[in-house]
Amino acid sequence: MYAHITRFLDYMSGQRGCSPLTRSTYEDSLTACADYLIARHPTIAWETVDTGHVREWLAHLMRSNYAPNTVNRSLSALRSFYRYLLREGLVSSDPAHNVRNPKAPKRIPGFVREGEMDRLFRYYRFGEDYAGRRDRTLLLLLYHTGLRAAEVLGLNLGDVDLSTAQLRVTGKGNKQRVVPFGAELTNALRDYLPVRREFLQRFPTDENALFLSSRGHRLGYSTLRTMVRTALSAVTTQQKKSPHVLRHSFATAMLNHGAQLEAIRRLLGHESVVTTSIYTHTTVAELRQQYAAAHPHDRAEKG
Repeated sequence: MYAHITRFLDYMSGQRGCSPLTRSTYEDSLTACADYLIARHPTIAWETVDTGHVREWLAHLMRSNYAPNTVNRSLSALRSFYRYLLREGLVSSDPAHNVRNPKAPKRIPGFVREGEMDRLFRYYRFGEDYAGRRDRTLLLLLYHTGLRAAEVLGLNLGDVDLSTAQLRVTGKGNKQRVVPFGAELTNALRDYLPVRREFLQRFPTDENALFLSSRGHRLGYSTLRTMVRTALSAVTTQQKKSPHVLRHSFATAMLNHGAQLEAIRRLLGHESVVTTSIYTHTTVAELRQQYAAAHPHDRAEKG
């Protein structure tokens, strides 16, 4: 069973262009599923898995107190896996196709408030060494562009154009888009690049990644996640403190300041504006301003 998982993961990386983070998520979900099924049904194979086995596995995840969203992601990974197996002629049916997703509560995305982000960049001590300059630039880039963590970590030097203030971003499915940025990030990148160049001279490598690890290689997700959590903990009580929260913060700030949903969709690299519309739940400030300006009684009181 595990050999098929490996082939699927190689296919997703090589032909579908999925990020290392997405590949890791698929690998964890499918390996956990195989481990569970083999432990209870030693002679089972992907060809002999049926709908009952899939429901049994999902029930196990729910009993183990996994959140409904996590269970749904695991089921989605299994469906993608079986679509691949069917195309390759390795199975004759998809036992996950008709299994219903557990109902998950709709969550409003968490975000860091604008004042909190202002305090972060004004008062947080990043340090003057390479790591400090890198981390400040990384946080500015995440907040100013709304890029996914994998997109930021995948940036190369050639993807940055300071003359036009834009990034060439490779998103999900190897789809490319251009993302503009403003003066603050332009200045930060202009200051950062010479520091990066000097830092890289310590290592016998010609690494092309925009952001480097302490050993001169492309920065990894765990380092990014830890850095973001540490920095945000200094300024916000927001429960989730992750790179993705800064993506939510970018979208929320853009909406609050009048950006159109379609423009934000393109900046974020969403396929559908429906996905982007989840951020409309967080823009209470804009709604309050429009109400105060438009409602006849409220306007009369001001007059």
